[in-house]
Amino acid sequence: MATVENSRSVAGIVLAAGKGTRMKSAVPKVLHPIAGKPMLGWVLDAMRGSGIGASCLVLSEDLVGFDEFLAKDPDLAVALQINRQGTGDAVAAASYCFAETTPAPYAAGKAHRQRRGKPIDATHVLISAGDTPALDAGSLAGFIDACVDAGAQLGVLGMRVPDPRGYGRMILDGSKLRAIVEDRDADPSTRRIDVCNTGIIFGEKNLIFELIRELKPNNSQKEYYLTDCVKHAWQRGLPTHAHVSDKWQEFAGINDRAQLAAVEAVLVRRKIEAMMLSGVTVHLPDTVYVEDGVEVGPDSEIGPSVCLRGKTKIGAGARIGAGSVLDGVTVKAGEVVPPLSVRLEGK
Repeated sequence: MATVENSRSVAGIVLAAGKGTRMKSAVPKVLHPIAGKPMLGWVLDAMRGSGIGASCLVLSEDLVGFDEFLAKDPDLAVALQINRQGTGDAVAAASYCFAETTPAPYAAGKAHRQRRGKPIDATHVLISAGDTPALDAGSLAGFIDACVDAGAQLGVLGMRVPDPRGYGRMILDGSKLRAIVEDRDADPSTRRIDVCNTGIIFGEKNLIFELIRELKPNNSQKEYYLTDCVKHAWQRGLPTHAHVSDKWQEFAGINDRAQLAAVEAVLVRRKIEAMMLSGVTVHLPDTVYVEDGVEVGPDSEIGPSVCLRGKTKIGAGARIGAGSVLDGVTVKAGEVVPPLSVRLEGK
């Protein structure tokens, strides 16, 4: 589990109970594959990559489709959000999976599965949505470090986006955070603010769950907003911190298939750039598709319009001809794959 100043441990909370109706799919939104991995898997891997070992996943009572995913991650705690009354209610549901934590009076949740049979024991939590698969582990770790360095009890990761419409706006006092105002509740002057909420919050575990208990559904949606915790912390005079990033694409959420495609392009490009930095030549990289589980050795060449899927492994010095499709296969070192080849696992 991640440690902060050696005496503090950080656990993750991933909110994934939304219906995802705009995906128009029988598949739960957070399980839609993106660059070869379920959307939710990207978020959890980013948390692990930042140093967080224990996480709680918040789902709805409708667990249809989740059995296989959860079976592959037995250490993941799972809480169920019964009423789905907003992000604050979702975190309140997560409290059932944490040690020495009293659920909010309005919370209608339960622990579906504890981590290794026991509640999570942590001093701090990092909260994120489950539909932001482009999260970067380094950015999350940097955010945690920034909050610790600022002495903040509660911190929020912000971003500057070209078009802030739809995002909650962050009301700043220098690097301190006074409040977050949701777009639908903002006045015209607040909507002109370009620093937006990513939905990623870090803070002391006991404080966050204490603030969660104070939330009221006094907003246009009649929901319990997690972001209202910032206002309550500020009113108490507690140290808050806003860490603002210009890498807004890392925090893009997915609500429909068009947004899924846009974020997948970011993840595929990230994978290809990592390959090129490791010594692989990729011709016309904007035409190439590579999934997360693919491995390519140094001095290999990947031609234009190539598609590499699944657990494909390409040895050093291999050449993959233009337009080829490789799915779950192994290419030997130095092998030449002719253009327009199709090689599929098991065939």
